[in-house]
Amino acid sequence: MSGPVKVDVLVVGSGAAGLSAAVTAAMHGASVMVAEKASVLGGTSAWSGGWLWIPRNPLARAEGIDEAADAPLTYLQHEMGGEAADIRLQTFLRYGPEMVEFFHQRTAVQFLSGSAMPDFHPSPGAANGGRSVTAQPYDGRLLGDWLHRLRPPLETISLGGMGIAGGADMAHFFNATRSALYAARRLLRHGWQRLRAGRGQHLVNGNALVARLLRSALDAGVRFQLNAPVVRLLQGPRGVSGAVLRSDGGEIHVEAGAVVLACGGFPHDRQRLAQVVPHAAEGYGHFSAAPPDNQGEGIRLGESVGGQFDTSLRHPLAWRRCPASLWPAASS
Repeated sequence: MSGPVKVDVLVVGSGAAGLSAAVTAAMHGASVMVAEKASVLGGTSAWSGGWLWIPRNPLARAEGIDEAADAPLTYLQHEMGGEAADIRLQTFLRYGPEMVEFFHQRTAVQFLSGSAMPDFHPSPGAANGGRSVTAQPYDGRLLGDWLHRLRPPLETISLGGMGIAGGADMAHFFNATRSALYAARRLLRHGWQRLRAGRGQHLVNGNALVARLLRSALDAGVRFQLNAPVVRLLQGPRGVSGAVLRSDGGEIHVEAGAVVLACGGFPHDRQRLAQVVPHAAEGYGHFSAAPPDNQGEGIRLGESVGGQFDTSLRHPLAWRRCPASLWPAASS
């Protein structure tokens, strides 16, 4: 590109958070660009189970699960301690249901209710279901050529590259002797799709969530720049005014009214992990299933313009001491 690129909003990162921000901004009239450092879209979200914890969501209410507004907060207070007093948590609980309604009604993102999905811990305020939603399976053919820019499912939790959704889908495969016909059909369809398209086209879990968000972003006119890590943020009199991206053709200067850093966490940033993860600081192995290019650049970019990294988190990791089995991957 020659000369600076001008947009209203620059989103850095193409996981569920980044794509959600891009879709929302574009649907409210903003010109939006998404910059992704990898050659594929979706980040860690594309490898995830694709579930969202959104208490009092409209799908649950439609099924008759209409809990008191303070019940989810009670649960979080016991899980998070003093961190539950953060005003951002109140905002999340208040507007989460509106977010589900917005995407469900106005975009390609369609959800399934998690009415049978309980909270992880039986703490006070916990619920046996109704607080989670997940993306409905998606036909990848609706993405056209963009399907090949979507990060494939994580090899270790797929079957020959075929994603297996939680719930009924997984139950069929765990009981393959009883559900032989179902399993055989799924495998044959997947094999045929790989022969024709190079990858499976029946998308589930996080792949379905990202695919639906990607379709929504494309429909809303969002522009994408892949293989384009952010070199530095630009600053003007009013604060951050854009960013410089690195691409195969050289640097791209992007002038933006707002920059959203949605680059994920720091699962492969060894220096950062040593700050907040005791077993990493003590020299014990720390292993993450997140994509290897998720190295905490977003945090460092934020720090470069005055942001601060909070090391006082009660739970810096989703699963802190989880047993892991390691084996050499075919790709390595």
